[in-house]
Amino acid sequence: MDLKDGEENARWIILPIEGVTPGSRYGHIMTYSRPYLVVFGGNTGNKATNDVWVLNVERSPLFWTKIEILGDRPPTRVYHSAALCTKGTAKGMIVIFGGRTQDQSALNDSWGLRRHRDESWSWVFFI
Repeated sequence: MDLKDGEENARWIILPIEGVTPGSRYGHIMTYSRPYLVVFGGNTGNKATNDVWVLNVERSPLFWTKIEILGDRPPTRVYHSAALCTKGTAKGMIVIFGGRTQDQSALNDSWGLRRHRDESWSWVFFI
């Protein structure tokens, strides 16, 4: 949505993206954590995923990057929710909750995705 000419003149534009993308999927989340759009999970049409993709919207050319995160990570899921923490010690963390597994079992868990100063990413499981 291009808002540079004011809300009354807002219009959708297509941004040129280079390289590989997260691909078509549904049941995923997309959250903005400056300067990144972050996509997590969902179903690619064949299977549920737990991959993380980021797009830096402040740097050209625009391209998606698949983030490889070491250590524990959430199980694959679809139809989960997410929010960006804006205050406190978790400021900047993307928190996901629930959803469904590949076999449609309900999930009742919470995970936090955090970007560190060295540009690495990690998952935190909330008990």
